[in-house]
Amino acid sequence: MNSLVTQLFGISLVALLTTIAGGQTPAPRKIEGVWEKVTCPFDSSKALLPVTCGRLRVPENYDEANGRTIEVAVLVVSAPRKRSSDDAVIFLSGGPGSPALVHVETLVATEAIREVVVDRDWVFFDQRGGGRSVPALFCQPDPDYVKQTKNCRDQLVRQGIDLSQYNSKRISQDMEALRKALGLRQWNVWGASYGSRLAFTYARYYPATTRTLLIDGPYMPEEQERVSDLQGAEIVINKIFSKCYAEAACAARYPDLRGRFLAALPRLRQQPLAAENGQIDDERVMDFMIGTLYGGAVPTFERRVQTVLAYADAAARGDGQVMLQIEQKLTADTPPRPQLPEQARWHEGQNASIDCHEEKAFESIDEYVVAASRSEMVRSQLGPRGGQSSMQRCALWGAGRADPVENTRVYYDGPILALTGELDPTLSGAAGYKIEMIYANARHVVFRNAGHVQFYIRTYNYSEEELPYRRCALELGRQFLSDPRATLDTRCSDTRKFRLAP
Repeated sequence: MNSLVTQLFGISLVALLTTIAGGQTPAPRKIEGVWEKVTCPFDSSKALLPVTCGRLRVPENYDEANGRTIEVAVLVVSAPRKRSSDDAVIFLSGGPGSPALVHVETLVATEAIREVVVDRDWVFFDQRGGGRSVPALFCQPDPDYVKQTKNCRDQLVRQGIDLSQYNSKRISQDMEALRKALGLRQWNVWGASYGSRLAFTYARYYPATTRTLLIDGPYMPEEQERVSDLQGAEIVINKIFSKCYAEAACAARYPDLRGRFLAALPRLRQQPLAAENGQIDDERVMDFMIGTLYGGAVPTFERRVQTVLAYADAAARGDGQVMLQIEQKLTADTPPRPQLPEQARWHEGQNASIDCHEEKAFESIDEYVVAASRSEMVRSQLGPRGGQSSMQRCALWGAGRADPVENTRVYYDGPILALTGELDPTLSGAAGYKIEMIYANARHVVFRNAGHVQFYIRTYNYSEEELPYRRCALELGRQFLSDPRATLDTRCSDTRKFRLAP
């Protein structure tokens, strides 16, 4: 009967009954890992706290006992004073496709590490397929999107890599194998952006070893990611327009901005404005505004919000020259990222394998069409091809399709702390409110006038504006981990004030 259900519905009987019952999926059976301490690949003598580097050898496919093995790179930073020795923090980086270890290797040599690792050990690792883990699914960028996808896929497949094995479920199994290897009773799982989706996945399979979830810039497995992201951006841009309306100087400078901007999008779609570096259409407008809000710490977030308002006004007036000047000014004022080694750069193959296996496999062009029909902003973000490029990438990639349970809600009864930025132009802002509503033991803290994710592990390009919220997130995290049910003092999350009209 199980095989018949699988044939009919594409889901195993156990997964089907679990989903219907709203319960947990049984933990995968095989958790194997060989742990080995290694010499750190950086000058660990400069670390301000004790560090341990290691490699965890695990199956590429946990369902094949004698199959290929891979290595997960790990770095443990020991706390100067421990409240607990058996429930460390494990940090999950975002993306997917963003490595962690090279950034942590820099972080441990700065005073900032003392604000992070205080009373519990922290475990950092490069998720399978990324960074210092082996193999790394890194590919050189190519402006030709289709060519890049094909070349990257072919390059990795020639190495014998099974692209269907690099996903959240497998990373969760690696985490459990690592927990056992380190002799820890439980984890406190701290996930940022995509790392929060991974945190939920780990809690789905291993609730007993998940002491707490702390999710910064949350992302839930059941979300239809592309549409939810676009809708999240629309919510935030509308909120910025509302804030402008409520501030006298801004309202006087940009009267009826929302109405004029929404009227401009279809005009720009039909008749793009000419510019020196190509035409300015509605998709470019939305991409610039969202990218500005999602950008780095310099220029400041205040400047970025002001830039979005000025740009929206220029778009509403059809002034392509001013729009181009605003784009060029932001580019000139944004410091270039440092030259990073390959192990610290975006891993396109890792991103494609995860995204195509467990997200795009459960999305459709029809869903995009419906969302676009209800919103000019969403339609503009999907572009003239209606979002087909992401589907095309996944059709070429060949990462397989996850069990449908991977795209369903996780039912977790333990403590959850969700941190969101008030002006985060992604699905994360709304997700924070959903988490507080759905989970009985969840709390949600909104960081006023802030963007996506408050605590990054990067050490470069922090601004004086950004540091207080970084420290606030860490302090709230410490309070929460010390006593997950105690009242939190959240005043530090409400300190950022800025003018909308310069």
